[in-house]
Amino acid sequence: MRVAVFLEQDINVGGGFQQAYSVVDYIVKHPLDGVEYVFFVFSKKNHEFLNQLGLKNILIKQTFRRLLHRGIRKLLKISLGLLTPFQGYIDDLLTLHKIDLVYFLTPSHYAMGLRRHNYVITIWDQCHRDWVEFPEVRNNLEFESREFLYRNVLTKAAAVFVDAESSKEKMARRYGVDLERIYIARFFPFESADSACPDAVDIDVCEKYSIKKPFIFYPAQFWKHKNHSYILEAMSVFKANCPIEAVFVGNDYGNRSFIEMRAKELGVYERCHFLGFVPRNEVVFFYKNALALVMPTYFGPTNIPPLEAFYWGCPVCYSDLPGLREQVGDAAFLMDLSNPGSLAETIETLLQNGEIVESKINNGRKRLDEFSGERYLGTLAEVLQSHRSLMGC
Repeated sequence: MRVAVFLEQDINVGGGFQQAYSVVDYIVKHPLDGVEYVFFVFSKKNHEFLNQLGLKNILIKQTFRRLLHRGIRKLLKISLGLLTPFQGYIDDLLTLHKIDLVYFLTPSHYAMGLRRHNYVITIWDQCHRDWVEFPEVRNNLEFESREFLYRNVLTKAAAVFVDAESSKEKMARRYGVDLERIYIARFFPFESADSACPDAVDIDVCEKYSIKKPFIFYPAQFWKHKNHSYILEAMSVFKANCPIEAVFVGNDYGNRSFIEMRAKELGVYERCHFLGFVPRNEVVFFYKNALALVMPTYFGPTNIPPLEAFYWGCPVCYSDLPGLREQVGDAAFLMDLSNPGSLAETIETLLQNGEIVESKINNGRKRLDEFSGERYLGTLAEVLQSHRSLMGC
C-alpha cells in the first residue's frame, strides 16, 4: 500500500511544521507492515531539509497549470469577494506514483482538487469559529476561506484526524461529518529531539542574547490571539522589582510592534527579549533553562509548546480555558486571562515553592503518556488497515 504524505508547512512556520515533521519522523522510524510512504513537499527548503535527513521526497513545482489555478483563485477573490481555497488537480501526479491513499498532515487546499484519490486529512483546530473576534481569522477573508475549505473537504474524507474529544464533537455538529470517520490523533512532542538538538552550553546562549536568569519563555508567532501582552501586564505588577526576564521567540505576523510598544508603556521592555525565529537547539535550551513556559493563548484546544515543555521538564503556565484545560490536566499552572495578577502570583510560586513546581513537572511527564507517537501511530495504523481491507490495496 503506497501512501502519499503531504508536508506542506514551510520549515520556518514554527509549530505547524514541527508537529507535521514529528509525525514524519515517527512513522519513518516505526514502519508499518505493507505500507510504503511517498513524501511530497512544496518548497525547496523542505525538500533540502528532508534530503539532509536521508528521506526521499518529491518536490511539487509550480508549473504553468498550477500557477494558472492560483491566478484563478485571485481573480475570483477580486471579482466575487470569495477566496476559494483550491490549488489545482493533482490526481495524475498521484497516479504516476501509484498512490493508494493520500495523507494530509495539515489542513490542505489540495484536497479540494482530488477527484480520484481517497484521503485522510488533519484539522488542527476550529478557532475561526471559537474566537471570531480576532483579526487573524477575520481579515483577508480568512474566515470564509476556512469555512469553504472545511465544508468541501471534511465530509468527502475517508478519515479526519483531530486533536481532542471536544474537537470531534464540534466538527460533527458544525460540519456534519460522520462521527465514525473522525479520529482523535493527539499531537505529540518531537521525540527525536535528543539526537537532533545536542545540549547547548548555558553561558553561550545566555551571553548571545544577554539574558539573565530567571526568565520565562514563550515560543509563539506574533498573532494577536497569542496574547503576549498578558505576560507584559503580569510583569508590570511587580513594578520596578520584577524578578524575571521574558524571552519571546517566533516570527512576526503583524503584532510584534504593538507588543514592543506595550512593553515600553508598561516599563518592562528592558527585561524582554524579542528574538524572532531561532534554531531548534536554542528552543530546547530555553525549555531546559526557563523558570517556566508561559503560554496565555486563546486558541486551542491543543498546542505543541506545553507538550515540549513536559518532555524537557519545564514547568508550564497555561490558559485556564475550556479545551486547553483538557490538554494539560493537573500538570500546569492555569492562568486567568482576565487577571494578569494570577500569573504574577504563579511566578512567585515558581520562585519560592520548589515542591509544587516539581510536582507539576512530574505530572507533565506522566501526561505525555496521552500524547505519544505510539498512540498516534496506532490510530494511523487503524485507518490504513481499514482502508486497505475495504479497497484491497
